[in-house]
Amino acid sequence: MTEETQNSVATSAEKTDNTKVEPKKEVVMHTYYWSNEDVPFRVLRTADEITSNQYPIVVTAPDPNLKAPKYDWMKGEWYDVSEESYGQRLTAVTESLKTLEGSITSLQEAHKDNLQSAEASDKVMDQLQASVQQTNRMVANLSAMMVALSKRSQSNNN
Repeated sequence: MTEETQNSVATSAEKTDNTKVEPKKEVVMHTYYWSNEDVPFRVLRTADEITSNQYPIVVTAPDPNLKAPKYDWMKGEWYDVSEESYGQRLTAVTESLKTLEGSITSLQEAHKDNLQSAEASDKVMDQLQASVQQTNRMVANLSAMMVALSKRSQSNNN
């Protein structure tokens, strides 16, 4: 009778038809972020596991200090599209432009100085070339005189 009782009571891991019940798996939800031109920022929760960015889904969370985050797909980073951040970025761009204008001005001045230096060098080279040509003519004349004196000296000796 003990056997009958034990056989008739189904365990919790068995159904009445002697098939095993699969233990329930816990569903893990993952958080991702949607960002494109139409929807700059949206949080997504899904059971799917995504390991890398797949447009328009971003795996990494934006900086919590961003008021209105949007993902820049070209740079691969989050940035702020709030009106306040536009003002800050405009100020930063203006400062960068001023710095670039200063750099351009100094480069133009350096280029002008280089041109003046090159022109001065060209004048010196022209003068040097003229001096070399004049020296060559003088050496040619001296050489001709030496040859003439040498011939005269030989003819006097004969």
